[in-house]
Amino acid sequence: MPPPVPHREYEPCPISGEPVKNVFTAIADPETGRPANFDSVIQRLAESEELQPNEQICYLGRGSFGILVDQKGKKPRYYVRKRIQFEDEHEKYAWRRELSPGISRDYVPAPQRLSELYDEAEAVVVDNGYGRAHQSIYLPKND
Repeated sequence: MPPPVPHREYEPCPISGEPVKNVFTAIADPETGRPANFDSVIQRLAESEELQPNEQICYLGRGSFGILVDQKGKKPRYYVRKRIQFEDEHEKYAWRRELSPGISRDYVPAPQRLSELYDEAEAVVVDNGYGRAHQSIYLPKND
């Protein structure tokens, strides 16, 4: 298992000035690169765009948002009228990289050797079916 995510105190949200509520859902501010509250980003975009009654701001992924149009009819149909790239999708933010050490491309695994996890008493000699025996670790199922 990778080490747990360290507890960090982040600077206030650069948009609203409030504390960052959940850094896992934070979006990088394009001017400072600091984490901004997701709700603050939505509110800023809603204020800067002219939305019609059947439109709303939605998150599309990879730091981009869109203006989603709801076309009423027999079947509801949605389409993205405008795509807004809020954060630089190619930038590697240090605050985000430390949140996912187990899945980050920068994570270098350092697994512990089995010999360090188990001692000789826990090792079992197993016949592999070809007349050759080898030591193995046997872990019984939890009932």
